[in-house]
Amino acid sequence: MMYIRTNQLLKAVILLLFAVFLFLLHETGEIARFINPQYVHLSQIASILFLFLFFIQVPRMFTNSEDDLCGCGLWGCSHGEEGRFAMKHVISYGLISLPLMIGFLFPFKDFGAAEALKRGVQYQVSQHEARDEASLEKNVQELLEQSALILHRDNFVSSLRALTTYPTRFVGKPILLEGFIIEDCQDEKVTVITRFLVTHCVADSHAAGFILEHEDSLGGREDQWLQVMGVLDVKQHGGVLLPVIRVIEWEEIEPPANPYVYP
Repeated sequence: MMYIRTNQLLKAVILLLFAVFLFLLHETGEIARFINPQYVHLSQIASILFLFLFFIQVPRMFTNSEDDLCGCGLWGCSHGEEGRFAMKHVISYGLISLPLMIGFLFPFKDFGAAEALKRGVQYQVSQHEARDEASLEKNVQELLEQSALILHRDNFVSSLRALTTYPTRFVGKPILLEGFIIEDCQDEKVTVITRFLVTHCVADSHAAGFILEHEDSLGGREDQWLQVMGVLDVKQHGGVLLPVIRVIEWEEIEPPANPYVYP
């Protein structure tokens, strides 16, 4: 007669659910809301690995001997008590299953103004995200040659670094970009159009953006996504000379499917 080891069955189910969860994230494209796209292949390898471990685990679920019904494994044993679990088993399975329950049961929520203010807004790109000086100067020249700067996901970070490194060289340059609005009061109250930069995954993401200046305050639209057209100028902020955008036109837009930008 064939018997099933409950502990081994639970391990197999957890491995399978992890594989299914990662497969679903890749199939729907939602994976880009959690990690930098350059690491997607590693996530794909992880999903295949979970599936491989599941198939290895399946034979361990079955036994021909009733005396062999024990849960010996990674989380301990329950000899002669199949169907009964020590508290340490409940805690172990619960902790491992928690990411699955959150992933399957709760909707995904993108970072917005509240998270940006909590983490702090950066007005200059961090050094580890920067290219070498030759590449920077080349990028600056390319931007200066454009009649107007149009910032999008692919060039947001490189343009931000160029503009914050040499802000005076771009004074009077027209600019068009999209982002969500926050009011930053850390040094002085300013309205900022912001994007979240994801270096590796959303856990290490941070907000970066440009200060906006407009006749009418845009702060009442906090967390609202706007498309802003304006002209670049400079301003002293926090002891640093930074580019600011003197807004000419703006309009409310729907948040993009993937609101993050990647260095």
